Amino acid sequence: MKNWRGLIIPGLLAVALLATAAWGYGEYRARQHLQNRAESQYQKDALELSWHVDNISGQLAQVMVASSQEKNVIGLATLWREAFAAQSSIGGLPLAFIPLSKTEKFLSDVGEAAYGLLERAIQNAEGLTAKDKEVIAQLYDRSKTLKNDLSKLSAQVLHKNLSWTEVETAAVAQNKKLQDNTILDGFELMEKKMEEYPELNLSRDFDPIKPDTRVVREDKKIDAEQAKKAAREWWYSPGDQHEVKVVYQGVGDIPEYGLEIVPSPGEGEPVYLSVSKLDGTVLWAVKPRTIGPTGIDVSEAERRALGFLEKRGFKDVIAVKVEQEDDSAVYTFVPRQGEVLLYPDQLKVMVALDNGEINGFEGATHYMFHRERTLPAPVLSEKDLQKLISPNLRIELVRPALISNSRGREVLTWEVRGSYEDDKFAIFYNAQTGSEEEITRITPPPRFVFSAAG
Repeated sequence: MKNWRGLIIPGLLAVALLATAAWGYGEYRARQHLQNRAESQYQKDALELSWHVDNISGQLAQVMVASSQEKNVIGLATLWREAFAAQSSIGGLPLAFIPLSKTEKFLSDVGEAAYGLLERAIQNAEGLTAKDKEVIAQLYDRSKTLKNDLSKLSAQVLHKNLSWTEVETAAVAQNKKLQDNTILDGFELMEKKMEEYPELNLSRDFDPIKPDTRVVREDKKIDAEQAKKAAREWWYSPGDQHEVKVVYQGVGDIPEYGLEIVPSPGEGEPVYLSVSKLDGTVLWAVKPRTIGPTGIDVSEAERRALGFLEKRGFKDVIAVKVEQEDDSAVYTFVPRQGEVLLYPDQLKVMVALDNGEINGFEGATHYMFHRERTLPAPVLSEKDLQKLISPNLRIELVRPALISNSRGREVLTWEVRGSYEDDKFAIFYNAQTGSEEEITRITPPPRFVFSAAG
C-alpha cells in the first residue's frame, strides 16, 4: 500500500503540473493571438493612412488642373471622402502619447474645404475662383510634406520589421517616456513639420456657420431664489408652494441652475429642471417614473403635448415628428413665422402613454435660436417645384420651411413630404436655387412585440 501511495502522489503532482502548463500555454496562445490581431489592424491602419494621404495629395493636384465643373465635382467628392478616411485611419493607431493636433487639423481642413467647395461647385457652373485655388494650393503644399514623411516611415517600419503593439506596450510600461523609437519619432517629426506651416485660415464659405443665439444677446441675470420660483410656477402654476432645491450650477453656452422640485406627500416622483441664469427660462425638464401599460394612443398624446406647450406660451407650433421610446412618445414641434416652419427653433415633449402625463421637455434649442427673422421671398414657386420632384415620390405634403443646412447656414426651402412604397421621406429644396438641401428618411423603425411561451 505504501508503494502505491508513493506512486499516486507524484503522479497527481505530475498531472497537476501538466494541466497548469497546458493552461499557461493556452493563455499564452490566446494573448499571442490577440496581439497578432491588434498588430495586423495597426499595420492596416498605418498603410491605409499613408495611402489616403497620397490620394489626398493627388486629388488636390487634380483639382488644381481641372477646368470643367464635372471633374471638379468628382475630384472634390473624392477628396472629401479621402480626408474622412485618413482621419479614421490615424484615429485607429496607438498614438495617444503623441500630440498630433496639427496633423489632424490639416486633415480636418482638407475635409472642410472639400465639402464647402463641392457644394459651391454643384450649384455654380462658373467653377472655382482664384481664391479657392489658392486654398487648394496651400493644402497641396502641406499634403506633399505629409505624404513624403509617411512614405519614409512606412518603408522604415517594413525594412526594420517594427511592431506597433510593442510600441504601445513599451510606452505604457515606461509611462509615456519611450525614447529612441522609430515609429514615435517619425510621427513627432511629422507633427513638427506641420507646425512650421502658418495657420491656414479657411474662408467663411468653408467653416460651419455659428448662428446668432440668445446667449450673446441676453445680459439679464437672476439669483437662485428667482430660478426656484420660475421653475415652480412654470411646471405647476403661479403661486405654487412646492419646495425647490438647487442641485447644481452649470456654465457653458447657457449658464444654468439645475433644480429639483420636491414632490408633495402622495405625488411620487420629483421633477428635475434646468433654468437659464440669464433670464429664468426653463431649458429642459424631466419627471422620471415607471410607466404602466399603454392607455392612450399617439394622437391623444400629441394633443396633451400641444396643450402643455400652449399653456406655457408656445402658441403657434406644429408637430413635425413623433418617436416612440418604450412606453413614451416624443414629439418634435417647430414654431411658424407666417406660413414658414422654423426647424432650427424646435421643441420636444415626452408624453407617457399610460395616462398622458408629460414626463419630459427639451427647449434649449428653441431658447438659443428662436427669434424674428427677415425671410426672403422664394424665387422658386410651388408650381416650378413640381418639375424638380422625382416621379418616384408619392407627394403627401408641400410647405415652406427654414432649415439649417449641413454647413450650419439657415436656408429657406420647400419641404416636400412623400413616400416611396413603404418608406417615407422629407425632402427640402432650396427655395432660391431649387437644389436639394437635405433628404431625411422619416419612416419609423419596426417595433417587435415578443410574447413569452406558456
